[in-house]
Amino acid sequence: MAKPRVFISSTFYDLKQIRTDLDNFIRGLGYDVVRNEQGSIPYGTNEKLEDYCYNEIASIDIMVAIIGGRFGSTSKDDKYSISNEEIKTAINHNKQVYIFIEKDVDAEYYTYLKNKGSNIVYYHADDIRIYQFIEEVKSYKKNIVIQTFISSGDIISFLKEQWAGLFQRYLQFQANMVEIDTIKLLNDSLNTVQDLTKYLAEHSKTQDQRIEDYLIYNHPLFASLRKVMNWKFPIVFHSLSDLSLLLEPWGYHLPLNSNKDGYFTYDNPKLYVNLYINKKCFSDKGKLLAKIDIEDEEQLVFKESYSVEEDLPF
Repeated sequence: MAKPRVFISSTFYDLKQIRTDLDNFIRGLGYDVVRNEQGSIPYGTNEKLEDYCYNEIASIDIMVAIIGGRFGSTSKDDKYSISNEEIKTAINHNKQVYIFIEKDVDAEYYTYLKNKGSNIVYYHADDIRIYQFIEEVKSYKKNIVIQTFISSGDIISFLKEQWAGLFQRYLQFQANMVEIDTIKLLNDSLNTVQDLTKYLAEHSKTQDQRIEDYLIYNHPLFASLRKVMNWKFPIVFHSLSDLSLLLEPWGYHLPLNSNKDGYFTYDNPKLYVNLYINKKCFSDKGKLLAKIDIEDEEQLVFKESYSVEEDLPF
């Protein structure tokens, strides 16, 4: 039976115990772990060793990357370390990437942002390229989960919640597939959703709920949101509060007041990105509407980056 393959990326000596803890946790779930120090990667003689490592990332499902205060071995591109290149390769292959930054390093990163170009020796990082890479990763338009940590327990606790949530949504989706498949067969025979709605409404009032369910599970908002967020898994939600719970693990929160007319504004202060959701998709009480009236030029979902100017006291 196929198992999810999880690649653990980090510098080795300073994070050796955390790598071991994560290995035990992931294997305890029945997943396969890929670690370059354990012979999980088949090396050849035609390329550099690091290239075989990057090539292996194409066949994984998930990357768990840990960034601490040690830069590690420099890659063939002098700008990055080998672990940096592993992360970039996973992102370029559209893999699900979870990045965990040591809390002290993350705190000092904001000092770096305010002092770029200055001759400063940083306490928690042995190379300024660590902060340059964090800045680059946080600027990516692709959605990447970034969290801070103090111990391996913080990482394990977060991954447990994330992966349990994904599995629960998958089970919920599978449970609804039988009824959805039945409705799709009717839709194929009647050619259009309008004909399907008329046909079902003539039989009984109980079919009204099935019509709404069909329209909900094929709602255009789901496809638009998955595209903007670069999600590979199916999603279903029925209200604005459900949507907020879905977006929360990715760092998006809905402020009390939206600052853009016609859209709910979800703010991600870590990525400096706003995610806008068209208000026409929801009722006044926050329920997802099965039928929406959207003009051709209107967008259902889109993102915008912003910059924040803050002064740090010294």
